[in-house]
Amino acid sequence: GELDAKFRLEPITFEKDDDTNHHMELITSMANLRARCYSIQEVDKLQAKLIAGRIIPAIATSTAVATGLVCLELLKVIGGAKVEAYRNTFGNLSLPLFAMAEPIPPKVFKYKDMSWSLWDRWIIEGVDLTVQGLLDWFTAKGLTPYSISAGPSLVWNSLFPKHKERLGKPVLEVVQTFAKLEIPADRKHFDLVVAVEDDDGEDIDIPLVSVKFK
Repeated sequence: GELDAKFRLEPITFEKDDDTNHHMELITSMANLRARCYSIQEVDKLQAKLIAGRIIPAIATSTAVATGLVCLELLKVIGGAKVEAYRNTFGNLSLPLFAMAEPIPPKVFKYKDMSWSLWDRWIIEGVDLTVQGLLDWFTAKGLTPYSISAGPSLVWNSLFPKHKERLGKPVLEVVQTFAKLEIPADRKHFDLVVAVEDDDGEDIDIPLVSVKFK
């Protein structure tokens, strides 16, 4: 949709102690939405008010600037603006300095008949997908995987002879056993970092790999 030509932004002064303006209801709900996305403990309105009252002015100022700039970009999204209208902003309040630039598109990687950017994600579905099955998925695309990591832990590497024992095991079992990966009950996938080479033995940067097991 597009914004009405008469649409104008009006500044609002944040006041946490006035319950009639519903500012804290909005702050609490938005904070809890973010907390839920990142498995952070959620808070009630009173706790949110106490936290808001302890924010020091320097942080509040820089946060307000960043939030305002993000909101401006969101308005462009809502208004269907062209990519040239968007801006990346570097701000330093101590100088002060604000520098804006047009965002550049992500680098596109091409290999055989495939193309991707690091913003993409490769999704592989399989409840009983084994480590060997995962490796075969890449091999079928002409890529040679040599390392698989889950979080900070290495779960398989072609250089380690003992890792051959893991090839026939489900990937889910391997990441839970060796990477100690804890997957929330409502989560349907887990992420892996897979290192691969092309036919010439050169490393290729590929997107994050998500394995859906439900």
